[in-house]
Amino acid sequence: MRATARVLAVEDGRARLSCETEASGCLACSGGRGCALRWLARSGGATIDVPAASPDGQRLAPGDGVALEVSDGELLRSTLLAYLPPLAGLLAGPLIARFAVAGNEAWAMVAAVVGLALGWATSRAWLRRSPPRYELRVSPRP
Repeated sequence: MRATARVLAVEDGRARLSCETEASGCLACSGGRGCALRWLARSGGATIDVPAASPDGQRLAPGDGVALEVSDGELLRSTLLAYLPPLAGLLAGPLIARFAVAGNEAWAMVAAVVGLALGWATSRAWLRRSPPRYELRVSPRP
């Protein structure tokens, strides 16, 4: 996945980037469904904070164009971390309730919701601790 962005501001050694919808090669951006950067951002918005220096040592300045690239393997890893724990909790909850608590279908439903919530919390914690790795490339300045 590749998204083109522009540096909005640089503060305290961090640069805030915003997706450029018209210039991006990303299908989410070009389709008008919102920016793909929101998947990398902790706040869920269409901006992301990155270190103010690019990997080659060049300092970012407001107005600079950059490209963020996430490899397919990294995207797959993040997708598995996001969806597998909630799914496992949703399926394991009723199974555990069936053997642990002799009851009716209401207990299975409660256990499914609890398992889903625990799986969601687990995946959220994993993704906060280990977000997708990306490459940042600075476009040449005019």
